[in-house]
Amino acid sequence: MAASKPKLVFAGLGAMGYGMASHLLRSGFSVIGFDVYQPAMDRLVADGGVSASTPREAARDVDFFICMVANSLQATPLLFDPETGAVDALPRSATILMCSTVAPAYIVEVRQRLDEIGRSDIRLIDSPVSGGAVRAADGTLSIFSSGEGEHLAKAHSILECMSSKLYRIPSGLGGGSKAKLIHQIFAGVNIAVAAEAMGLAAAARLNTREAFETLMKSEGASWMFGNRVPHMLDPSLGRYSAITIIAKDVGIITSTSRAFKFPLPLLSTAEQLYITAISAGWGQEDDCEIVRLYLPNRTDLVRQLANAPAATVSTPMSMEDIECLMVAVHLAVMTEAMSFCEHLSIDTDLMFDIISNAAGSSAIFVKTFKDMQKENWSLRSVKGVERIREGLVLTTERAFELRYPLFLSSAALQEFHRQLQ
Repeated sequence: MAASKPKLVFAGLGAMGYGMASHLLRSGFSVIGFDVYQPAMDRLVADGGVSASTPREAARDVDFFICMVANSLQATPLLFDPETGAVDALPRSATILMCSTVAPAYIVEVRQRLDEIGRSDIRLIDSPVSGGAVRAADGTLSIFSSGEGEHLAKAHSILECMSSKLYRIPSGLGGGSKAKLIHQIFAGVNIAVAAEAMGLAAAARLNTREAFETLMKSEGASWMFGNRVPHMLDPSLGRYSAITIIAKDVGIITSTSRAFKFPLPLLSTAEQLYITAISAGWGQEDDCEIVRLYLPNRTDLVRQLANAPAATVSTPMSMEDIECLMVAVHLAVMTEAMSFCEHLSIDTDLMFDIISNAAGSSAIFVKTFKDMQKENWSLRSVKGVERIREGLVLTTERAFELRYPLFLSSAALQEFHRQLQ
């Protein structure tokens, strides 16, 4: 007779969290939901789950407690609030799965705090997720898990149920969060450079739909470019992911890099774009909307030119120039992200498997990984790197003629100059 599936708490029923919780329900798990937003809990109950009024109430008599709240500021009271926190009510040897994206140091802090309050029996797994709301509901997320082997084995059926790619990061508790942060460096920069490239195509009066289709077949292509640009061209597709979400992840990474005193110039530049957009009141809008920062007086130009005839006036910018820009930025972020990966003692071959099969992937990442890995992530290892630099210089000069800002490309050019001098 097959063993029954364990009872679990799922805390954090946002867009991804609800998808994960509902998929677990459909897969036969008994799910008690908790969220500060009552309609989300009502929806879970309607789908066959159970709701609780506090984390402590939810945590009684369960084997697993899944945390999928927005950040560590929400996770701490969820677990440790003296009146409503879950930890005091969790049964002996229960397991907490931290699926939220948090700093690696926070995972260590949670473990230390559990030990200090006499709950060393509680098992803690670091298991951040990636993939978005649709994949969450389908049970096809990527999950980056780390912790003690026995604890991971106990939670395997739950982690496997929620994922199509379940990675075990072997660098101890916090390793999963480190791997997620490395992936999100690529994601954060690739979203921003998609906006920079498409805004430039529009500023040059190119047909933006043709530009998108051409660039997706080029070495400048990335998963994020293919995923986000359609939303620029056709706003009726709706919001894919809010600016605040990627800004939160990027903020965790830059904070971690400051703690390690490690430079991430491309990501830091992207972060300023996200902060500017949030300051403008756009935080809940789709992250592709940062293209408006590049075209402040022509914010709808990318969409307007999606079905435009060929430009009738001479333009200094070509599709090859925009491809060069994208390639250069992808290379520059690769050198900083993979260097940081090694600094955090994460296996780079494992990260290649993660990134090349996930939202952080790009054509140039897959093409140049092995050569750059052999040369300590130096741009000098890239075949034709001087040609790429010269092309980026030319693109920068042509963008200046259009009075078009190149935030990421300018940062990438400085990195090319620094490494190739």
